[in-house]
Amino acid sequence: MSAQPTTRKRIEYIDLLRGWAVIVMVETHVFNATLLPALRESGVFKVQTFLNGLVAPSFLFASGLVFAVTTRRKLHEYLSFRWPLFRQISRLLIVALLGYLLHLPKFNYYHLRYEAGDPAWRTFFQVDVLQCIAVSLLLMQALLFFTKTERRLYTVITGLAMGIVFIAPAIGDIDFAQWLPFALAAYVNGLHGSLFPLFPWSAFVFAGAILGYRYLRARDADRENPAGDATGNMMQWTAMAAVGLLIASFALHPFASLLYPQYDYWRSSPSFFLLRVALVILLCAGLFLFERRRGVSRSSVVTLMGRESLLVYAAHLMAIYGKLGGSTFADRVGETFGVWEAWLTTLVLLGLMFLLALAWDRVRKGPPLLKPAVQGVLLLGFLLFFFYGPR
Repeated sequence: MSAQPTTRKRIEYIDLLRGWAVIVMVETHVFNATLLPALRESGVFKVQTFLNGLVAPSFLFASGLVFAVTTRRKLHEYLSFRWPLFRQISRLLIVALLGYLLHLPKFNYYHLRYEAGDPAWRTFFQVDVLQCIAVSLLLMQALLFFTKTERRLYTVITGLAMGIVFIAPAIGDIDFAQWLPFALAAYVNGLHGSLFPLFPWSAFVFAGAILGYRYLRARDADRENPAGDATGNMMQWTAMAAVGLLIASFALHPFASLLYPQYDYWRSSPSFFLLRVALVILLCAGLFLFERRRGVSRSSVVTLMGRESLLVYAAHLMAIYGKLGGSTFADRVGETFGVWEAWLTTLVLLGLMFLLALAWDRVRKGPPLLKPAVQGVLLLGFLLFFFYGPR
């Protein structure tokens, strides 16, 4: 139950991973919303699409890494039901709520109350990456209460992640809305439009938490023996294990397609999960090596975007798909852009997101009352717009 005390110094390679994920996420959404359909058939775009497909796994994986670090720092408070536990739970509930709010067909009470209809509400309850992260972390928080120690927690999580990965294809076509409310059934699989159901996507969060725990243990060993290099050795072995997972993903594929009656490689197959998690782990190990050898500047754009990844995630989606009054940017542009137009739009949006992240970073580091004051003003503004804004 006890843990080595740790400093509050940020672990930069985690911010680098989150920053990379959110930057590429902006590019992915811009291209998906604006690029001409004919250009999507090129080989270059297909390679780009595969690389973009690592964004969500990286985002989820990084959330697990952050959970491991936060839990180590606040383990005693979490297990003794002190204020940090309730603050953590409230934050995760807010993340889930934000995920739902981003699915609103229109940010207007009158529209929701009288015009939206059942199809819009079914879209509202679909599970996206934020809900997947929030519920996965809440589940680990609950498991910590029963397991009591980090070692037992991550042992259980390891078994749970493996079970989720190999069960996902078997339940991918089962309509759980027959037995569960639609809002809960949407968490199980993607049958009703959820892009990131818990099966198998929560396993990326769990995998990140497991790696985070192993890293923290290695860092503790380095503190006890400064002459050693337990963290470097751990990351080296982890990278080698990732290569093994990469090979296993290809070896497993022919057998998995025979094992599961309904087998969708791109949606829920264990083979594709192993491939993606292996690539994310290798990326994580590479960023760790980069931090160790090159260091990370305090003014790094990537780490700033990583620190403010939730804000950038929500803001860029609102900029592209948000319908505060009339039509969305995606609706106005349609799929009409060429490659250079899409890249220019991406760079402009990234610049705006950087300025937003920088502004919020300054607010957080400002006087103690500034952050809650800004949050209160923004919340009031959104509520007024929601209830009294244009229909």
